[in-house]
Amino acid sequence: MIVFVAEHHKDPVRCIVSSSDDKTLASVSENGIIYVCDSETGHCISGPFQLTNVDLSDWGTGLDACFSPDGKHILVRCRPETTLSCHAVVWDTERGEKFPIEGFDFVFIHCGHNEGRIASMHWTDEDGSLIQTVARGVQRPTRIQVQLQGVRNGTSNRLFDVADVAVAQFSPNGKYLAVGRRSKNAVELRDLEDAKITHRLLYPFGNISSLQFSSTSDYLMAVFRESPDKCLWRLDTNQMMPFDLHVGYDSPAVIHTNRVFVPRDNTVEIWEVTETGSKMIFKTEPLTISSITSICPSHDGHRLSVGSPDGTVRMRDLEDLRSNQPVTHDVTDVPLIIAFSPSGNMVATRSRRSDYVGLWNTTTRELKEPRDVEYRRGMEIAFSTDDDRMAVLTGSSVTTWDIKHPKNCLSFDPRPKGSVRNRKVAFQTRNDLVICTQLEGDDSYEISGLLQVWKLKDHSECTFSLPINIRENSSIYLAPDGLTVIFTDPVLCYSWNHDTAKFYRISFTDEAHLGHPAYSPDGKFFASRSPKDNDIRTWDIGTGQLRGKPITMSGVETIALSPALNNQSLLIAVRCRDTHTITLFNVDTGHLHAQCWDSGSFLKFIRDGTKLVSYHPIRIHDIENLATKHRNAADGYEPVPRNMRDGWMLGRDDEVLFWVPLEHRRVLCLPHVEMIWDRPTKLDLSKFRHGSKWAECIDQAWLKEVEKKEKEMGRLLE
Repeated sequence: MIVFVAEHHKDPVRCIVSSSDDKTLASVSENGIIYVCDSETGHCISGPFQLTNVDLSDWGTGLDACFSPDGKHILVRCRPETTLSCHAVVWDTERGEKFPIEGFDFVFIHCGHNEGRIASMHWTDEDGSLIQTVARGVQRPTRIQVQLQGVRNGTSNRLFDVADVAVAQFSPNGKYLAVGRRSKNAVELRDLEDAKITHRLLYPFGNISSLQFSSTSDYLMAVFRESPDKCLWRLDTNQMMPFDLHVGYDSPAVIHTNRVFVPRDNTVEIWEVTETGSKMIFKTEPLTISSITSICPSHDGHRLSVGSPDGTVRMRDLEDLRSNQPVTHDVTDVPLIIAFSPSGNMVATRSRRSDYVGLWNTTTRELKEPRDVEYRRGMEIAFSTDDDRMAVLTGSSVTTWDIKHPKNCLSFDPRPKGSVRNRKVAFQTRNDLVICTQLEGDDSYEISGLLQVWKLKDHSECTFSLPINIRENSSIYLAPDGLTVIFTDPVLCYSWNHDTAKFYRISFTDEAHLGHPAYSPDGKFFASRSPKDNDIRTWDIGTGQLRGKPITMSGVETIALSPALNNQSLLIAVRCRDTHTITLFNVDTGHLHAQCWDSGSFLKFIRDGTKLVSYHPIRIHDIENLATKHRNAADGYEPVPRNMRDGWMLGRDDEVLFWVPLEHRRVLCLPHVEMIWDRPTKLDLSKFRHGSKWAECIDQAWLKEVEKKEKEMGRLLE
């Protein structure tokens, strides 16, 4: 269960740390902003504190932090990647004051007569001089010096030196210094109070590369360079438990007692290590994010904080783990759209975890054949005009299927000789396939390509081929009906002539403004966001002339063009960057046609022009319904909320209506949405209370207990 979602950061959260009493939580973002929050509510109680550019000068391998024993100070350091010294800052979370310290590693001491002070580690030469950098090709030093520093003034005292060091690590409670020896297969633990060796841990593997303590300082893990095996020692018995488990580097694993928390994409696996091996005992449900940037289990092991690229910190309750009931179910991840059929009745998707393409009926949500199409990066999929055939391009191979009879498939190579990369594909008719192919392996700036038409019956036959010199990074835009193709950088336009069965070079008005075209589903028009003035223009492909006037909007991210059928207006849908609104304009008049709330990333009109599809997540909007609600807006009806600000849904006068949890924002199903594909979120208002009726929501027994305590407190004050 997610206890709360804290949304203080705007950048990826690279570090999360909990105070020793688990009451407060500190998070550090990629841009060096620190927030200290309440661990029960996620509310900010101190900060934000900003690290300077000097503090962040070399944090290539990550950020790290720790709390003082009283929770009033927090130490943040940038783990060095190329140097032997780093910048660290100690913040007074109550006063907002800070002072910098230098060293290689730091920790607050939580016990003994040095409690509250900071232990720091420094690399030295044989004479005891501190070393901050090592030249390329020079052997890394093998001696470290441990110093003791005060929290208020940063003054330091030398504690002791250690030689023959390969790696070293402080325990989170500041009691031990673990040292991996360079000349022997052993790890030694020294007590920071008297520098005496308290543990000597032997291992049978190769050179040690890193050490990591559990958050409770009672277990120690070692990772080795020449072996996939790891060692986990229980420090009260010196018992070694070897295991083989990939623990990650970008978002490294975290240890809590004998359990290893391992981030995997958008989930966290919890493994238990014993003398007999390791096994996964728990797996959190996937989050609605692509990856996890940091994790931190609480000291009592009951909760888990998860940082993400979107800047949020999620606190998860591990109740199922405490009862030793591993999660057995899984949540289907949000499918990624590859292609829509012209009618909009079918959609090809791929899963983030599956290697296969899914072909779905958008009305019945039935999974159709073929089901054994393996997804590969850069794959292109096209549907025939009647939705009966599907073509798949992967690498240099082309495969077509009869959707109703998937066993009837045909595979061929458009150019068997030479290395090629298929870029785009479209059906002209049920049996005519247009393919844009680009040759690979040519080091010249101009890259050779081919524009081909293939006839598909019992076998494949190339009926037209046109060599084209295109640049390597040129974008290719092929019309849905395969009759027009546009290359950018430089701009090249080709149109199909039915009489001669050939592609010919054509020109358009204001051709310099061709940037990122969006075709209408019938292929008769295309709109482009100009790379010169950012205006949106629409062209008639048949005449090459502009249609209507340019539409001026800033921050345009995605556009889609409707077909012009019968007496329907030619519409263009525009979604601007950093907004959750889709705006529809009439191309001929430039007037606003409709507007709707939507958080999708891509837009597409279906062939009959009655529906607008947005995806990530998938929503289907009825155009006439949107237009009707827009016309009624003059009567005081607001068709959509103006905005969602930090999760708060706002009303017509920007009044706060309700707050939407992060996991539900992208799949919020508003009344004007005809269909939503991915796990829709709907708000049930059947038990809604407002005005003076809000008091009906209060637990009366709880209220009486509060009133009783208030009376007792009043008597004490009297």
